[in-house]
Amino acid sequence: MKKLILSVLLITIIFPGTSLAQKARMSYPGTAGVNVPFWLTHEAGLFKKYGLNDEVLLIAGSVTTMQALLAGEIQFVNSSGSPAINARLQGADVAIVASYYNSMPYGLVVNKDIRSLEDVKGKRMAVASLGGINEAAIRFVLEKSGLNVRDVTFIQAGGDSSRIAAVQSGAAAGTVLAPPGLFVATRQGLKILADLGDLEAKYPTSIIATRRSYLTQDRPTIKKFLMALVEGLHLYKSNRKLAIDVLQKYAKISDQELVSKSHDYLVKHTSLLPIVEPSVIKAAVPAGKDTDRTIGDLYDNSALQELIKEGFVEKVSKGYK
Repeated sequence: MKKLILSVLLITIIFPGTSLAQKARMSYPGTAGVNVPFWLTHEAGLFKKYGLNDEVLLIAGSVTTMQALLAGEIQFVNSSGSPAINARLQGADVAIVASYYNSMPYGLVVNKDIRSLEDVKGKRMAVASLGGINEAAIRFVLEKSGLNVRDVTFIQAGGDSSRIAAVQSGAAAGTVLAPPGLFVATRQGLKILADLGDLEAKYPTSIIATRRSYLTQDRPTIKKFLMALVEGLHLYKSNRKLAIDVLQKYAKISDQELVSKSHDYLVKHTSLLPIVEPSVIKAAVPAGKDTDRTIGDLYDNSALQELIKEGFVEKVSKGYK
């Protein structure tokens, strides 16, 4: 019996992805290319490598995602920062523990009747969901151009294909899209009026959130997740073919040129070290609630900082040079 127990323990240590690895359910919100590092970490078996038997789920809708997290149905959320930030501001047991895409990877696309930003006044702008990152992106463009956000009306239109159709039909004057949807739209005759990458818009576009109580109750699991993610980010940056294959699989796009173009657009703004920056989080906090005390309560870098102090991040970095 002792030999059997010893053998099982050895198998678990050597092969952390076996059935004895800890179950961890995690979600992502859609097929936007900014999710590739998360998908790639899963596809490359890195969660299993660090002892997590991961199950990756597509959960559309920020409310549904936060409800699932708070109910304990999932342990980790990969999404934009707004759902976690808004939930925490309402007192929910949520914390952002990593942020790996801190820019807005969007282009503002419009129909043929719009020639300048002045032309969007009095028009409708399509967003995936009201109050989300699409709306924040459009607001940023308008404010950067000196326009009043009250000059437009936001309508909820759903995913990329639905929003593209809304703009083509004239139901909306414009929308914002990230690759690959951005390049699909231009192929279908829509034009890019503003590139938020060029405008250097800061925003927590891709974050990892978990329950705040989980940080104390099961900290080792948090660290295992972050170890996998850190290596996944390095693999994403260093293995272009794998990253493109993963994007093609999840976005369900067969056009190699379109997928390659999308990857090249996104990879340059992806962080190797997913540390959460206060200034980036602040960009997603609703007006009137951006005190330093509020910002500090929305995220927790402590688990990632422990990995840095323990030398893990440096070790991974050297392994990919």
